[in-house]
Amino acid sequence: MAATESEAAKRRKYNDLTNHHFRPVAIETIAVYGKSTAPFMSGLANKLVDMSGDPSDRQWFHQRLSLAVVRGNAASILACVQV
Repeated sequence: MAATESEAAKRRKYNDLTNHHFRPVAIETIAVYGKSTAPFMSGLANKLVDMSGDPSDRQWFHQRLSLAVVRGNAASILACVQV
C-alpha cells in the first residue's frame, strides 16, 4: 500500500524530532488512508463529534478529506494537460 510506505518514509525523514510527537499522515489518491493515518483521522473525527455534539460530523469530516484528495488529483491532472 502506497500510503503505508509514505508514512514509513515520513517517519524516517522526521526521525530527529525527538521533542515533538510526530504523526505521519498519508492518504492515497483514491482516498485510502495509511495504516497509522486511519486511526488518527478517526480520532480527529471523534473529537469533532465530541465538540459539536452532532454524530453526522464524523461522516462530514471524512467526506471533506475525500473531496480534498479529489481536488488535488484534478489539479495534478490539469497541470499536466496543455490547453
